Amino acid sequence: MMNDKRSFFGSRLMLRVILILAICAVVVPLFTSKASYAAATPRRPFPQHTQYASGTIKPNHRTQAQLDSDVKAFYDVWKSRYVVRAGTSSAGNPYYRISFGSSAPNVTVSEGQGYGMVIMALMAGYDPEAQTIFDGLWEFSRTNPSNIDSRLMGWRIPSDGSGNDSAFDGDADIGYGLILADAQWGSSGRINYASAANTVLAGVLASTIGPSSRLPMLGDWVSPNGSPHSQYTPRPSDFMPSHFRDYRAFTGNATWDTVLSKTQGIVDSIQAQYSPNTGLLPDFVVQANTTPKPSPANFLESENDGNYFYNSGRVPWRLGADAVVFGDAASLRQAQKISRWIEQATGGTATNIRAGYMLNGTALPDSGYFSTFFAAPFGVAAMTVPSSQQWLNRVYDAVRSNHQDYFEDTVTLQCLLLMSGNYWSPSRAGVSPTATPRPATATPRPATATPRPATATPRPATATPVSATATPRPATATPRPATATPSGVAAWNGNMQAYAVGQRVSYNGRIYRCLQAHTSLSTWTPEAVPALWQAE
Repeated sequence: MMNDKRSFFGSRLMLRVILILAICAVVVPLFTSKASYAAATPRRPFPQHTQYASGTIKPNHRTQAQLDSDVKAFYDVWKSRYVVRAGTSSAGNPYYRISFGSSAPNVTVSEGQGYGMVIMALMAGYDPEAQTIFDGLWEFSRTNPSNIDSRLMGWRIPSDGSGNDSAFDGDADIGYGLILADAQWGSSGRINYASAANTVLAGVLASTIGPSSRLPMLGDWVSPNGSPHSQYTPRPSDFMPSHFRDYRAFTGNATWDTVLSKTQGIVDSIQAQYSPNTGLLPDFVVQANTTPKPSPANFLESENDGNYFYNSGRVPWRLGADAVVFGDAASLRQAQKISRWIEQATGGTATNIRAGYMLNGTALPDSGYFSTFFAAPFGVAAMTVPSSQQWLNRVYDAVRSNHQDYFEDTVTLQCLLLMSGNYWSPSRAGVSPTATPRPATATPRPATATPRPATATPRPATATPVSATATPRPATATPRPATATPSGVAAWNGNMQAYAVGQRVSYNGRIYRCLQAHTSLSTWTPEAVPALWQAE
């Protein structure tokens, strides 16, 4: 009887062991694969200490370790405030969203999702959850597609009731974030980041880039030839030159070269015609097909649509990023103009930066407060002016631990990544410290009889663009001075020389007088561009 009892309990014990082993055989691999996926080793972990372009600077009053720590500390606060768990997919994977902050904590906009994806890809290596959160942000965006082009994200979650179409900037950063993710983690895991990036960028190009203008449209809701919003009414904060270069390198689509050239041409035109002393851009531009100009008040958002306000406050950051990462001469020149003005306008005191300006530099009414949203992008622009080292240091100190709300903090964090040397392009490992910036190829439109902008753009590191209209590329060597130089008049210099109205030069034995202030390029010879020069 005792032996039978032992045999009975022994068999039960054996069955239990077999059952437990069977369960482990099924369950453990699930958890193991999920954990190994979440813990994938980043290829370019934070901190990166990217080698930026020759002639650009970083804050030098803090060590690199301190700069890295500043980013980590700011990121920790940002993550705790704005990264929100948003449910679980049917497959059991977490969704995440970026909260709009204290004013609307239950709202998420596509811009925020894009920002969040870029930040997560750059912070991998510091935050072990970065890839999991990135995936959740991406998959949340897929549960909320635009009701026009489903490859894009609806701009506001929950919808405000007016339809949930797209906004260019959100999808531009979502696509860029996916390119970064492919570079950071590869595309052989649960999510094929490369395939997803190609899908998003195909949607961006098809539905939010003007078919004729090749300028970013406000969203997929814009009719290219509609009124008042069309393919010729862009928002300058959507001009993301470094993104466009990486899109070109990633997709191989030369259309992005044209987008880059066209947007740089609009910046040059507005700076020459409407902000020659400040370089500031308006929130919205109209008539980009003829003579680009600031939009009228209440064009889309507010009475400040034609001023430098809460859209174009991002412009110095976008231009500065291209200048410091790619060493592009056009972006360098454009960012320098803005930076030199704001340093002078504030007397070199960063906290004197106001929350919005007219394009002539006059502070807007009710702008008498300090916002990191406006200050941090000016810090990125300051990186392009070596003589402004102390100014850069002051701006950096004014924002590095100053937390305000969603929009301010999210833009500031991305600017801190740049200023600390921890922003990188997926298409290049860094810029050679001896590299000489190439001349800009986008031609600004002078006030009268303007030649068309060149469409050939500087080449990204890993791809060779094709000129959209077979325009001659600017010479990469410094043009030779004219051989016949009349006495007392300097020879024309086509190598990024600043010329003022009335200034006289000699070229091919003739004297020319400058009609409009500009910075020269090798292809803008006095005899070729009568809108800029008049023969005497």
